[in-house]
Amino acid sequence: MKIPRIALFFCQSGANATLSYQHGWPRAFAASDSFDCQPFNLSGLSLLDQLGAVRALYGGKFDAIVLLHSVFSNQKELRGLFYEAVALLGIPKAYFIGNEYKLMPEKMSFCRKLGVSLLVTQSNDPPVLEAYRAALGCAVACIPNTGFDTSLFFPAQSLHARMIDIGYRSYEAPWYLGNMEKTEIAEYFLGNAARLGLSIDVSMDAAKRFDAKGYAAFLNSCRGQIGTESGGDYFELTDATRKRVNAYMEANPGAGWADVKRQFFDTYGPSMQMRIISGRQVEAAACKTVQILFEGRYNDYFRADEHYIPLKKDFSNIEEVVRKFRDDVYCESLVDKAYDVVMSELTYDRLIEKFSSELRHIL
Repeated sequence: MKIPRIALFFCQSGANATLSYQHGWPRAFAASDSFDCQPFNLSGLSLLDQLGAVRALYGGKFDAIVLLHSVFSNQKELRGLFYEAVALLGIPKAYFIGNEYKLMPEKMSFCRKLGVSLLVTQSNDPPVLEAYRAALGCAVACIPNTGFDTSLFFPAQSLHARMIDIGYRSYEAPWYLGNMEKTEIAEYFLGNAARLGLSIDVSMDAAKRFDAKGYAAFLNSCRGQIGTESGGDYFELTDATRKRVNAYMEANPGAGWADVKRQFFDTYGPSMQMRIISGRQVEAAACKTVQILFEGRYNDYFRADEHYIPLKKDFSNIEEVVRKFRDDVYCESLVDKAYDVVMSELTYDRLIEKFSSELRHIL
C-alpha cells in the first residue's frame, strides 16, 4: 500500500513554546515514515501567505488533511480564505481536538463546516466517544496528545543524584471545570514541605514554565513530581456550565472558588466526566521521575502503586505517601514500570502508528 500524502496543519510559534506537544506533534509527523507529509504552519499567515498556501494545497494531490490540536485549541487559527478553501476540498480530513472543555459548540461547527471524517479525542471514556459520534456522525478515535520526544525526555541521571525532592509546574485551571485540584495539590506541598522534610520547587506561575528542553532538564533534577488528571468533571458539547459560571463571575467579581463551587457544583447532579492523562505525567515517566498523583484513571495507562504513588484528594494518607517516596526499592520499581509503559505506548512514533491505522479506515 502506498504511503498516504497528507497536508499537515498546525500553529507553531514562540507563543506556544511551553506547550511541548504543540511543537512535538508537527516534528514527529514530519519525521514519520508512515506519511508523505507537507506542513502548513498557520502562525501569522498574511493574505498573500494564505493565497500561496491555497495554491499549494490544491496542487499537492493530497490523500488527506490532518489538523493538529493547535489549529483550534484556544482559538481558531484556520480562518478566512484558507478556511473556506479547506472546507471546499473534498478529501478526508482528520482533526485532533484540543482543550475539550471550552468553545465546544464552535469546535463542533468547525468540524461540520470542514466535513471532518475522523475526530481524534484525548478521552477514552465511552460516553464521551459516543457523544462525539452522535454530534458529528464521523469516525472517532482516542489518541492522547501526550506523546513525547525520546531525544529530549529520557533519564539523564539517577534518582540519587537529583537534588530536588518534589518539582511541579502548572497553572490554575478555569473554575468552570468543577475542580481546583492543580492549585490544591501545589498549595498543599508549598505549605507542608518543611513539615514533611521535603525540598521542593513548585510553582503555578506561567512565567516559570519551561520549553520542552528546559522541562526535561527540570524533571531530571527532581526525584519526584506531584500531579493530577487533566480535564474536568462536566464534559458538555454545549459549554452550558462554562457559560453560566463565567456569567456568574462577571456579575459577581468578588466571588471566590468556594462561592462558585457552592453555587454550581455541590449539587450539580449526574455529569459526564472527561479526565485524561497529562503530558506532564508522560514526560516525567520518560525521565524516570517518581510521581505522586491524586488517585485517578489516567486513561488506563498508569495504575496506583504500580506506576505512581497514590495521594488521596483530602491528603489524609500523606504520611504513607512520604514513607513510600523515601523507599528506594519501591520507587525504582515504580519508575521502571512507568518508563516501560510510555516507551511502549506513548512515544510519538507509537501514537502516529496508531493514528495511521485509524486514518486508513477513512481513505
